[in-house]
Amino acid sequence: MKKLLLTAIFVLFLGVKSEGAMVIIDYQGDTLVTSNNIERTLIVNSDDGTNYYIAVRPLQETVTKEDGSVSIPLEYLFINNTREDVYLRYNEYSNIFWDANMGGTAKVMTAKIKNYGIVPAGVYNIPFEVQATDMETKEIACMSMFNLQFIVPPVHQLNTYSEMPRITVSAADVFSKNRKIASETSPMIYIRSNTDWILSLDTTDFGEMTGNYYVRTVSASGGVTNRLQERALITPGREIILARGKAPADNEFVSVEFSVEGADGKPIPAGNYQNRVKYILREGEM
Repeated sequence: MKKLLLTAIFVLFLGVKSEGAMVIIDYQGDTLVTSNNIERTLIVNSDDGTNYYIAVRPLQETVTKEDGSVSIPLEYLFINNTREDVYLRYNEYSNIFWDANMGGTAKVMTAKIKNYGIVPAGVYNIPFEVQATDMETKEIACMSMFNLQFIVPPVHQLNTYSEMPRITVSAADVFSKNRKIASETSPMIYIRSNTDWILSLDTTDFGEMTGNYYVRTVSASGGVTNRLQERALITPGREIILARGKAPADNEFVSVEFSVEGADGKPIPAGNYQNRVKYILREGEM
């Protein structure tokens, strides 16, 4: 996957010359990933100035990940020709351009997978047959094959609420040795990921610690497969794994509790304590 991400532009020349005509489809840029869609821009051009009808015929019923683990039904795929969305049917031709003047100016179209949900990271393919029909003679001038490919990079997003854990030590708490005082609120971390993921707490800049600080998770959504349920001591320069989950994760959540108790049985001075917290979401294996 890392090698795929280094590919700035993936270009595939797909035309097949027939009777002096050649229609070429190129990729323009990388796969774009948004909240509910993935898309890739294509350009269509020819080596002559003929006006063509351009039609495409999907040769598979699904857009399939290369390892076979994910198949996206054709109903989620369409091509936008800058004027309208053209939906596709298996083994049937759909007209993309009705009056494509190929006089050296490329036509732009965008292939999109829409409203499928989170698409797991990876390489997806679907083969097409392309047909260019001469508008004047109504004869097929060119037929070619091309493989529409989406290269979906890893996407990791997290949102937090009550990010700063606040712990209040009252005057009564001062006289209670070895008492655990928990944070007033349990920060919620919401996770969106198209790979298996790991959520960690980075303690590098946690800030001043007046006693022994601990962290644990108190709840999680159903897609979280493993979480830290026993208290872990927070010390500087650590990365504490809080939870793990599988792809795809769409707003999975983890609730975290911070707590403090006096070090070596000593009491904690009364007051309000807040510490800086940094969460890390990254790709991980289950």
